Amino acid sequence: MKKSLSFILLFLILCLCCCTGTAERKTVEKDRYYLGAMRVVKCRDYVSLREAPYKTATVLAKVPLDSIVLYCNNNVAKYAPSNYKKQAKLFIRCEYDGMEGYILKQYLKPAPEAEPAETRAFNSIMSREEIIGNGSIALDWKEFNVAVLAAYEVMQEGDDNWEYLRVGCFIDDQPIWGYTEGVKQTGQFQNLRAFMGGTEDEPQVYVYDAQYGLIMLDLMDGIDMWTIMENVCSFGDAAIHTVDTESGDMFIAGTDGPAPIAVNCEGYVMWKAEIDDPDVYGPYEIILNPYDIQVNYESGKTVRLDYRTGAVIGVSDLEKY
Repeated sequence: MKKSLSFILLFLILCLCCCTGTAERKTVEKDRYYLGAMRVVKCRDYVSLREAPYKTATVLAKVPLDSIVLYCNNNVAKYAPSNYKKQAKLFIRCEYDGMEGYILKQYLKPAPEAEPAETRAFNSIMSREEIIGNGSIALDWKEFNVAVLAAYEVMQEGDDNWEYLRVGCFIDDQPIWGYTEGVKQTGQFQNLRAFMGGTEDEPQVYVYDAQYGLIMLDLMDGIDMWTIMENVCSFGDAAIHTVDTESGDMFIAGTDGPAPIAVNCEGYVMWKAEIDDPDVYGPYEIILNPYDIQVNYESGKTVRLDYRTGAVIGVSDLEKY
């Protein structure tokens, strides 16, 4: 990281010292028309997400077979022109990849298992003590006089347990921004993680919420630069990750899947590896070799992947690699 970054960041202390608030997070009215998450079915390759609930409306996106769409609602007649009211009854209003639109209901079926958990996000500057609280340190990074600290904590609220990940950036031990991600606890694995990414010259902060998505926060000011929503690309519990500090490309794998996924620093999923071998499970390490990506597994296997496509080059016993 360039030393000049330190001087730029010092200026941000004056700009951000009073910054506090709630990060924007979608809220949904779950009335009698609400259908929840649904899955794309019965099509050859994809269905069209349309701008309005009639068959000649503009296509916003092609939604692949087996994809999940969120916040589905069948009260769509009010959004259609009067001469399209009958057609409107054939559509479901939904959201895909951040876009709201309409899909023919014959291609959707309920997917309650994909319904997003309740999540929260807050922006508030915190001291180191406030970040750690009664939790455990999840990230402790420092370069020159710039530091990033994150802590994970589970708290009981009424009858529910909530997971919280508190993240803060410091210059010369002075806090300049803070961010908190919260999610209602579901399942057995940890939903929230924090790690550093970006390049050597421009490091960035990543927050992962398994129920919401992968978020990149700008190191300079903590602003949410982009989010890969969970329904678009799930990283499981994102327990294993590594970063190419030259390109900023990140490679992430979950304890119980999925296989490694490559994401660039612009927030685009470059590829998803497909490893169809029952003897390959329990990833614990991703190594970036000069000519391939090496993933080591607790099952005693090593998988080598192509950098460009994620294709499997070979599978071997770990001790023989």
